[in-house]
Amino acid sequence: MPADAPTHQDGQIPDPGRLADLRAIEDLAIAYAYAVDDRDWVRWEALFQPDGLVDYTRSGGIKGTPAEVAEWMVGAMATFAFTVHTTATHQIRFTGPDTATGRAHVLNRNGVEWHGRPELFDVGARYEDTYVRVGTGWRIASRIEHTTSLSGGAFADMIRSMINDPSSGLPPVFG
Repeated sequence: MPADAPTHQDGQIPDPGRLADLRAIEDLAIAYAYAVDDRDWVRWEALFQPDGLVDYTRSGGIKGTPAEVAEWMVGAMATFAFTVHTTATHQIRFTGPDTATGRAHVLNRNGVEWHGRPELFDVGARYEDTYVRVGTGWRIASRIEHTTSLSGGAFADMIRSMINDPSSGLPPVFG
C-alpha cells in the first residue's frame, strides 16, 4: 500500500459490486421509513435479521428482537395521527464481504392529539446500524436509535422528562 493511501473509504470509487451493495443498503433506510409511516409491521420486521437487535430505549421505547419490537410498535405508533420519517446523510462502511456498519441522521415529524389539542412532535436522532448480506440482499442486523432532540408541545415535554430522568444515567436529550 502506498504511504499516501487513504486509511478510510471517504471519496474512494467503489467497484460496481460495492455500488450495488451501497444502493441496496440505502434502500433499507428508505424502506424502513416508509414501513414505519405506512404502519406496515410485516414489511418493517422483514427488513431485519430475525435474531437482530432493535434498541429504541433512548427515545422512550423498548429494546428487543425485530419480532418483539414489531409487536410493540402496533400500540406505540397508534398514538400518532401521522408520522413522516426523513433519513439523510447515510454513511456506510464495509467491514467484510458480507457485513457493514452505518449511521444516518433522522428527522421524524409526528402528529399527535394530546390533552385534546393537536400537536406536532419532532424527533431528531441518529441511527447506528449493522448490516449483513442475506442471499442476494442486505438486512439490518442491529439498529440503535440515539435520540438527540425532541420538540413540540406538552407531549414532547412529557416524553423528554421521561427520557431525561436522572436515574437513566444517560445524557439529556435536547429540546
